[in-house]
Amino acid sequence: MVQSPTVVVVATLDTKGVDAAFVRDLILEKGLATLLVDVGVLGDITVTPDIGREEIAEYAGTTLAELIDTKDKGLTITTQSAGLVALVQDLYDQGRLTGIIGLGGGQGTAIISPALRALPIGVPKLMVSTVANGKHQFGSYVGSRDICMMYSVADIQGLNRLSRPILENAANAITGMAVHQRPVPDSERPAVAVTMMGVTTPGVQQALTRFDAKGFDGVPFHAVGSGRTMEDLAGEGMFAGILDYSTHEIIDDLFDGVGGAPERLSVLSRTAIPTVISVGACDYMIYRSADHIPTAFQGRPTLFYNPQMTFVRPAPAEMTKVAETIAERLNQALGPTLMLIPKRGFSAPNIDGGPLWGAEGNQAMIDGLQKHLNPEVPLVTIDAHINDAAFANAATDALMALIVGALPAEVAAQLTANT
Repeated sequence: MVQSPTVVVVATLDTKGVDAAFVRDLILEKGLATLLVDVGVLGDITVTPDIGREEIAEYAGTTLAELIDTKDKGLTITTQSAGLVALVQDLYDQGRLTGIIGLGGGQGTAIISPALRALPIGVPKLMVSTVANGKHQFGSYVGSRDICMMYSVADIQGLNRLSRPILENAANAITGMAVHQRPVPDSERPAVAVTMMGVTTPGVQQALTRFDAKGFDGVPFHAVGSGRTMEDLAGEGMFAGILDYSTHEIIDDLFDGVGGAPERLSVLSRTAIPTVISVGACDYMIYRSADHIPTAFQGRPTLFYNPQMTFVRPAPAEMTKVAETIAERLNQALGPTLMLIPKRGFSAPNIDGGPLWGAEGNQAMIDGLQKHLNPEVPLVTIDAHINDAAFANAATDALMALIVGALPAEVAAQLTANT
């Protein structure tokens, strides 16, 4: 931890210099140190940076002159971004970075956000951006890191009655985070990742309680896109195991729902990590409203969940496709892997008598997995609903057994004997 907080302020100073200097000065007024970094290339600047664009290019292994000579805008952006990543990592390693704030439009956000993603979770990161609104997807900027995206509302192009209070708030926010940042102590308890949805919350809550009682930190992830974040962190070695309780992102990715995440489960082919998989919330697709339901799915049973989400029940053929996709990815797993299926339903509305109950579709999922999973990935069906304590306890205990070295086949046999 650095002795005195230092906030790094980053912008292309040829276009955002006035704004960046304004933010820097506000932070200085609060008694913090700052480093003003210029990631621009061509335009003249009126504000003197602490770290100039020439040094950024050198961090990327080139010179600014060589970069300009290429006349390749795309290459220039990616090169300066790579240089900024290297600089930021160096500053953090030296203890010269407590927090970081970037200001940018589309190009600036593309240059700066990778550097924010390069910092560990817990380091204050704020990106003031013209693209931080509902018309843009934030995932490509945020990745798997705790980046605060703040919409600038007006373009970042000089101070005015609209931009001043917004930039003041941004400066106050990063100052507060930097001043009050506390180092996150390494827990002596092993951590496990757990995926959840609102419709699998009771089961996940039971699993988290059981993990806690057994000496594990359960870390839940909302599976409407953040399953990719969970997998990124698992690849970095953060978890002792994964309880992928809610794999909904797979069905939404296959059928263009709003909660999809491409290549879910792919981490298992890259990282040998003990994993227990289930099919929580794989019994519906999510669309923004009834008007956004694809023509092919019109007339299916639906559930209005909230103004931004309408659930649509898939047909057995779609459930089979989901099963085939899950099996294909699990068959590539490097570590011990076990599949658990709750026979009485995959989500809160997918229960006998519920609005999305579909016995044929559920059975198609089970049949598809049984047909396509390799023997190295045993499948166990449990006569319970996914939100029942019995199922959550079985899933939790199975993962803990895999973590301590039990073979999936042994765990599957024990579960089968107990159900």
